[in-house]
Amino acid sequence: MAHINFDFLVDSILFGRDLDNDFEALNESTLREELTKYRTHILGHFEEIKNEVIIDRRKITVTIESFGNRPDDNILKQLALYMDCVLIADPLFSLTEERNEMTDTWTEYLGMKTENLIDRKKLSEALRYMKKITPLIVCGYVKFVPISILHEAPRQVPIRFDQNNFSDLLPKNIMDFLRKNIEVYNIEKVKDGLRVCLQEPLKKGTGLYLAFPECPERMGEIVQYTNMQYVTEDATGRMLVKIGIPDTITDEEFQIWLNQSINTASRKLYDETYQELYFAQMLHSMYMTRSQFKADLLAKRVDNNSMQSAIANLTLKLEVPVFHGVDLKDIIEIRQNYGQSFKNFRNELGEKLIKLNGLPDDQNLKRELDIVSYEINETYINDIAKEISSLKRAIGIDGIVLTGTLLTSYVTGGLSLIGSVAATISAMKDSTKLFGDVRENPGYFLWKIDKKNSRKW
Repeated sequence: MAHINFDFLVDSILFGRDLDNDFEALNESTLREELTKYRTHILGHFEEIKNEVIIDRRKITVTIESFGNRPDDNILKQLALYMDCVLIADPLFSLTEERNEMTDTWTEYLGMKTENLIDRKKLSEALRYMKKITPLIVCGYVKFVPISILHEAPRQVPIRFDQNNFSDLLPKNIMDFLRKNIEVYNIEKVKDGLRVCLQEPLKKGTGLYLAFPECPERMGEIVQYTNMQYVTEDATGRMLVKIGIPDTITDEEFQIWLNQSINTASRKLYDETYQELYFAQMLHSMYMTRSQFKADLLAKRVDNNSMQSAIANLTLKLEVPVFHGVDLKDIIEIRQNYGQSFKNFRNELGEKLIKLNGLPDDQNLKRELDIVSYEINETYINDIAKEISSLKRAIGIDGIVLTGTLLTSYVTGGLSLIGSVAATISAMKDSTKLFGDVRENPGYFLWKIDKKNSRKW
């Protein structure tokens, strides 16, 4: 979404002078109404968003994961010379989620203080971020997409039961991988909220906090043990129940609930990750993660019980030079007016990745990846290395050149990988399905900067 959001914002009070003082002069209803209008504008232009994003399929477009901090200058600078277009979660759209009465009621019941007011500081930060990177949007390098719609709270909270304690929600190898990487803590009520007992060993209790330490950019989740008591049922079959938190539970009840909670939390992380991958593919882009843990998760095959990742040999690894300590405007100057070797790299890699898409089997894909790796490294990255010093002289920039590692992996099996766990697809928001089908071999990038790499550029 390059300009659709700005078509709204250019005449909106959200981009007006009230932004300078965090909208302190605007009342809550006026501000909330404007956010609702923005949400309606974005949701009403989904098809245009898709068309804006899918301009040239030969270009290298990546969708950056929405978890954690927004992409800062560093990551945008690092990718600017190697990616044609970067899709970022719309930071304003994520603040337009409609209030959920069920969530509000449950939050209050747990004792967590909530005023249900717009966080004006967070709103201002999002808008200033969008204003700051406007030049990157104008030049077509960055686009905003409403990824956060995937992670909005459900309007209704389901009542679930599983005789296997949800242990078979995922293939065994994936469930085992996630269970080994989760940490569980007790929570206790304090004044105006809850405290996570991070420094204390886990013990029997009715409140838990579950988190994946290898995924620190993602918030953990709180679960609460409850009892349900039947009250009445009307003629339509609608049942009224009473939900309460017991003072204590038995050891057996705790172990069963703990096991259920770990399994469902694991499934939730899996769903979040694969829904974003699916979303990226619907936009004909690659999914980019900066988390080794997420990359390892994506590498697991759902049709194989082996813990050995079948994708390990289906990865294209490229080491590329990255300017460090150079202003973003200088990087964009290189991108637009200099750096022919970088442009050649983007064009060639984009062309080759298209040819890899839809290959019939792993063996063909592996062979072609090996060929692409050799050609890109021997020709285009060598040309970039030669151009680095001349660029520094021509533009007068002074910065350190580090090594960035771009791992390009393919999730073999295409839709079968996601579709084999049927609920992952069925759980997708209807609005995201408007983007169409995904490609046969969904792909993703893992981006890392290696400051210890001694390679000279």
